Amino acid sequence: MHRWLFLMAFLIGFILPVAVSWSDNHWKTLLPEGEGKQVTGELCGTCHNLQKTVVSRKTDKEWERTVYDMIRRGAQIFPDEAEQIIKYLAKSFPAG
Repeated sequence: MHRWLFLMAFLIGFILPVAVSWSDNHWKTLLPEGEGKQVTGELCGTCHNLQKTVVSRKTDKEWERTVYDMIRRGAQIFPDEAEQIIKYLAKSFPAG
């Protein structure tokens, strides 16, 4: 009985973190190629996974609003990086 509990605790402690990291990395792989992909993946993926980003479709202004909202919430993104991210997201995930 104790071996079984130990085994279950070990598997949960080992498998769960790996499964969570798989899901985070999975969304980064769905970012299309283009100028701004790397900075978007690195900076936006620091605070959250990119699921909502990958499935969203927004206008240029909506992406701009979203990126600057993240900055207001504490994202450490410089203005030139923000512009690069906005352009990348608007081109890669346009409204429509």
